[in-house]
This record gives sequence, structure tokens and C-alpha cells, in this order.
Amino acid sequence: MKRLYSLLLGLVLTLPLAIPVMAQDQWADPQDAIGQLWSGRAPNGASHTFPVNQCDNWAALPQNVQAVSTQTLSGLVVPSVSATRAVVTNGLRQMAQSLHAYNVAQVAAGNFYPAAVNGPFAMGPAYWQGAVRSPHGNAVDHLPRIALGGLNTAACPNYAGNPNQQQTMDALDNLAGISNSQRWHCVAHRFSVVGGAAVPLTGYIEFTQQEYPADNQYAYANSDGRIVYDYVNNLVYFTPAHYRQWKKADFSMDMTGNYGCTPGGTCCDPFFKIVP
Repeated sequence: MKRLYSLLLGLVLTLPLAIPVMAQDQWADPQDAIGQLWSGRAPNGASHTFPVNQCDNWAALPQNVQAVSTQTLSGLVVPSVSATRAVVTNGLRQMAQSLHAYNVAQVAAGNFYPAAVNGPFAMGPAYWQGAVRSPHGNAVDHLPRIALGGLNTAACPNYAGNPNQQQTMDALDNLAGISNSQRWHCVAHRFSVVGGAAVPLTGYIEFTQQEYPADNQYAYANSDGRIVYDYVNNLVYFTPAHYRQWKKADFSMDMTGNYGCTPGGTCCDPFFKIVP
């Protein structure tokens, strides 16, 4: 009897170890996402040369930091994070790497949608149609201004019947003789009215961050994660906190209206540049 009791006690003590535990999100919330991305900023192994209190002082940054960062007219500096760093979520990595391999100069029909790369999603046309949003107006210059060159709306097809994302993008995919940059410009133009207001065409277009829920990456991806794509220069930017600046002191979002910062000088740029 004593032996049986000991055996049963041993089973009870080991049982909790056999129960699977739900994995925590890689990013717990926007503040955690910002902190993790900041910790992965370039230059790798020398991040101490880019202290958080210099995120709004381009001139103070050493040349090796300037070489891997982005200056903006707002005075804020956009840090770079490689898509290969462990701090980047699976869905964000997959979209960024697909765009990094994209050819914006391609004019042949049937090559508009970025190619699939390894990751949690099947990256067919439906993936991009579901993720695309509207042009990014860059109203407060948190990203660099883009020279649009020859991009224009005159090259866009007729939008009669108010085609949806699928219809608009499929039509552009079948249209030869214009570049992929021009195709994205046409998508941005088609969906440039947001809440009744026209968003200017700046060379940027927004995507919703795609994360597979069961992958436990970022519960706030759909509501707050936004990829902003420079379709002229093929560059990828990301904000985990829905375009809001964040505090130097603790990475928390600043809730000032119009994406500002209170008090002034206490915040960093909302964006991280996601590089190969």
C-alpha cells in the first residue's frame, strides 16, 4: 500500500509538467513591441552608439549610426532593424522579406503581386488584397519625403463601378506597360479617400500587419501594427503603435493628438525601417 501511495504521489507531482502551457505573445503590447524593436536596432553590436536620447538629434549621431538610420524633416530619426533579427515577429518578417525581393520596375503583366516567401501565410493575391489599406499621407514628416518622378494618376485604369481591392489589384496585375511602382500608385489613388477626406499620394501605401493568431506573435497586430511601403524606392517601414510617437523614458505611446508629443522633445519616431 505504501508503495502504491508513493507511485500515485509521483504521478500527481509530475502531471503539471505534462500539461501544455499557452505560449505568451512575442510582443505583449505596443510598448513591449517598441522596446524589443529598439533593442534590435542597427548597428548590431554597437547599439550603445545610438542612445535613445539621441533619437531626435541626427547631427549628434556618429557616422556609422547615420549610415544605417534615416533622417526625416520632422527632426526625428528612424532606426533600422533587420528582418532577420529575433525581435521581429514572424508575420512582419514574412511581409518585409517578400517586399525586399520585389521588383518595382517590372512592367510585364502578371508580376504585380510580391512573391511568396517562407512564413506563416500563403502569400497569394488574396493575402495582399486583404492587407492593403490606403496611401500614407506622411502629414507630419515622420518618414522621408519621396520624389514621385513620373508616377501619375493618368496612367491608372478607369475605376467605374467602384472596384474593390481584389478587382482593382487584379486589373492592374493584368495591365502591361506600366511599372509596379505605377501600379501601387494606382492602388493608392483608388483608395485615397478615407473617412470622406482625400489622402495625398506621397509614394507610400499602408498595409495591416498580418500575424497568424495561433502563432502567438502580437495580439495588437490588426489594430495597431502598420507596414508602410515606399513603392518608389522599395523600402519597408513599420509602426507597432498605429503611427504614435513613443516616450524615450519607457517606450510607452504618446497619446497627443495628430501624432504629436507632449512635452515636446520627449519622444522618438513612430517608425522602424525593416531592412534585409
